[in-house]
Amino acid sequence: MKAESRKRQFIFDGKIKPSHCEGCGLVTEKVFVGEWKPSDKPKEDDLLVVVAPKKSTRKKKQTEEQLSPSAENQYWVRCVHCNQVHLLKEWQIQIDRDVSPEELTPDECQQYSPHGIYATGDALYHQSLDEVGVVREKQATGSGAYVIIVEFCKSGRKQLLENVQLTPAKEKSSESITDIIKTKLKR
Repeated sequence: MKAESRKRQFIFDGKIKPSHCEGCGLVTEKVFVGEWKPSDKPKEDDLLVVVAPKKSTRKKKQTEEQLSPSAENQYWVRCVHCNQVHLLKEWQIQIDRDVSPEELTPDECQQYSPHGIYATGDALYHQSLDEVGVVREKQATGSGAYVIIVEFCKSGRKQLLENVQLTPAKEKSSESITDIIKTKLKR
C-alpha cells in the first residue's frame, strides 16, 4: 500500500488532526464531509465562465491546460466549532499517523538495517526477528550514536541501532587469534 493511499484512507476514516479554521480563527477538530471530484461538464456550457471568441486552436489548447483543475486529491472538511465547510488539498490536511504494528504486512514496510536513518512513525520489517514494527521514539546515546525504539507485534518494544557507520577493514595483524589469547592469559 502506498503512502498516498494510506493518507487517503486515514482522511476517509476521519483521523484528521486539529488545525486552524479560517471561519472561526481557532484551532479546532475537523470532520471529513466528502471528496471533491472535478466536473465532467465542458467549460463552454458553463454560463458563469466568460468564453473568449475562438481565434486559433493552438491558443485554445493552452488556455484549457491552464484552466484545468489539478490532479491532486481535494477533500471537503467541516469545522466542528463553526460548522463551516472548507475545500482542502491533500497536502494541507494533517493526519494522525498512529499506526499499529498489527495493521502492517512486511510488503508495506521498509527493511530494517542498522545503517539506515528512520523517522518516528516509520513502519519497519526486521528480517532476523521476522516481525513488523513501528518506530515510536528516537534517542541519542552517550557515545553519540542514535537508537530507535520500535514497537513490534510479538516482541514488544525494542531498542535498535540507527545510522551505524561502517569502518574500513584494518590491515590484518601478523598475530593470530591464538597468539592474542595466549598473551592475555599470561598477564
